[in-house]
Amino acid sequence: MFVYFTTVRRKRSVKEGGELIQLNWEDKQLIQSIPLFPSDPDIIYDPNPRGNSRGGKGVIKYNNELLVGTYHTILVFDCNLRFKRKISNNLFVNIHEMDIVGEHIWVSSTGIDCVLLVDLNGNTLQSWWPREIPLLQNTFGLSPMNIDKACDNRIRYLHGEMSNRDSHVHLNCVTNCREKTYILLNKLGVFVQIRPELKLIIHDKNIRGAHSARILDNGEVVVFCGSFKKRLLFYALKDGVLIKEIELLKFPEIKQLYKNYPDQPYNKSIFVRGLDIINNRRLLLGISPASIIEIDIVHEMLVDFFQYSTDVGDAVHGLAHIY
Repeated sequence: MFVYFTTVRRKRSVKEGGELIQLNWEDKQLIQSIPLFPSDPDIIYDPNPRGNSRGGKGVIKYNNELLVGTYHTILVFDCNLRFKRKISNNLFVNIHEMDIVGEHIWVSSTGIDCVLLVDLNGNTLQSWWPREIPLLQNTFGLSPMNIDKACDNRIRYLHGEMSNRDSHVHLNCVTNCREKTYILLNKLGVFVQIRPELKLIIHDKNIRGAHSARILDNGEVVVFCGSFKKRLLFYALKDGVLIKEIELLKFPEIKQLYKNYPDQPYNKSIFVRGLDIINNRRLLLGISPASIIEIDIVHEMLVDFFQYSTDVGDAVHGLAHIY
């Protein structure tokens, strides 16, 4: 099994801000890594000390290709990391997670609180703006963003510290299962079904700041990376109830990693982000300092572990596997 993951290297220059890495999971051999940074339009300087425009974002498989998010562009590679083409859109602003539906791509545009459905050329097919939805406005006191949706917004909000603005919901994940589409509003701790009908699935403070929501193959359980809580959170989709948590610090290897590499300003050790489901029993998970772990979620066991970095500022963002 080959594992592909992206990193975000905080407090670095934009061109040194992250990588795409290919790893042989069986023997932990690093096959190759390539730098990731936004270009066309270029971003030379980013005053935000956190991730923002740095490094790679979500990673998804499509046929024999990898779709890899950067700040405003999706880069397409083959499975040997040979670059093939770019996909961009005027509303790609701080891409986070993505998902494939048929020959279309759902993209979370986190900087402007939007999720887009685009074709493989980047043309907009649908857009969904949670801050414009009456149910969410009334429930959470949201107001629409003042944005010209027709102009090129890709670097327009780079220096805006959008996450600190009123009504910002930090829409950082979109995921699909069985013809249903869901989004995560990270700042609110809210998980919403947006297709085929609108439905508020989960509202829980435990998923504030969460990332990388994925639905298990049975279509009944959604898993979140509890990024700051250093754990996995499992909820039943039918009623939004928390049914299980897996605390990562209970594993001796992860506890020792946390001891060896403690928190830093802006950088949290064992920051959990990047999740890829192998099957209903096993999943891959990203943590910081950039490392990949494999967990048996049935027996709550750490199956395998690979440490890539010793810098707490190096975090995993996207994660995928191919046999």
